[in-house]
Amino acid sequence: WIASRGTETPAEGTDGLKREGGGSRLALIIAAIVIIILLAVNINGYLSGREEVEPAGAPLSEDALALDLYERGMALWEQRGADANRRAIQNFRSAVERDPDFAEAWAALASAYGTLPTYTDEVDLEESLDQALLAADRALRLKPELVQPRTLMGEIAERRGEWQLAREIFEDAMASDPDNATITLWAAGHFREAGYLNRSLDLTDLALELEPGAPPALNERAMTHFFFGDAARGEEELNFLWNELGFDTPIIWYAKWFAYLRRGDFAALDEWQSQCPFASGCELFMLGAAAAQGSDEDRAAFSEHLLDAYEDGAPAFMIVSLMQVTGNMGAILDVADRETNSQRFVNFVVLFDPVIAEIRRSARFTQIIDRVGLLTYWQETGPPDFCTDEPDAHVCQQLGG
Repeated sequence: WIASRGTETPAEGTDGLKREGGGSRLALIIAAIVIIILLAVNINGYLSGREEVEPAGAPLSEDALALDLYERGMALWEQRGADANRRAIQNFRSAVERDPDFAEAWAALASAYGTLPTYTDEVDLEESLDQALLAADRALRLKPELVQPRTLMGEIAERRGEWQLAREIFEDAMASDPDNATITLWAAGHFREAGYLNRSLDLTDLALELEPGAPPALNERAMTHFFFGDAARGEEELNFLWNELGFDTPIIWYAKWFAYLRRGDFAALDEWQSQCPFASGCELFMLGAAAAQGSDEDRAAFSEHLLDAYEDGAPAFMIVSLMQVTGNMGAILDVADRETNSQRFVNFVVLFDPVIAEIRRSARFTQIIDRVGLLTYWQETGPPDFCTDEPDAHVCQQLGG
């Protein structure tokens, strides 16, 4: 749920706006935490390289106008919000067009593309993250010592199954720039995806100390509380974001839909459905609400419908979440198995939901987790938080042994 994990390098003729097509739009809007890694250039060098920082007095750019554009962009980006974020991107892009060797501007561009999806669904998330990684790549080529773009290399390490290395990258980045709320929040995302929810919440709270009221951090905390801890507190925080801050993003609508579902407040759920932001994909949520109130046959039919939607390109994490309505744990494992076998599953935290604890009692879950490197990580660093409440889970028994 941190859509603030992206950044971009401008491609000719692109501005991060969404592509056409209802199906792909649904997948990209919902997958606010999906990380698509398309970067494959000198990754090993970035994961291990460290260089000394230039003297503090060195100018960031010899081009006065590029420097002015960069400073204006930073002021806009720090305001947060969709319009300010877009204008920041324009300024950063103009800065690097004037000075292609302006490393800090490339790094800022990466951060701006990373945070833009937090504020609007009018973006193509896949493209935005791709652009972010390219911008981070350019920044690091110019100045390997820059901290913020280096954290994106942690994402790459995770996708390669090198979770311990990813952790080291994030911890090193936080140590190098301890007052940077964005880096702290991105590190929280690493621990979330690795199943260390308590550590993730601690870092989210720290990010909020560094930047009080930051919507991405408030969003992260609310989602984690709701799905993995204190659901009542999480829903209060979601309501505050939606009603008080006007932070009416698709991912919060998604979480509130599940809040009504899990409380069995179907009247409110039906009313909430009218605000669904997912265009043609709203049918899945409507059918899910109906199946939850229907018979076993209705839920079985919905399970088949979800699998058809998955075959048609609906994102795996959404299918896993909605499949909870059906009780079809085997189908959840089937989807997770296929996604990890093809190295596409990039939102592991949905597999740690207490509502589907049954899947973690299966040896198949352990095999799935082993395939993506998390089992080795847990063996090295300690078991995930869900093992505290689920000591009989197959993977927890393996770790205990």
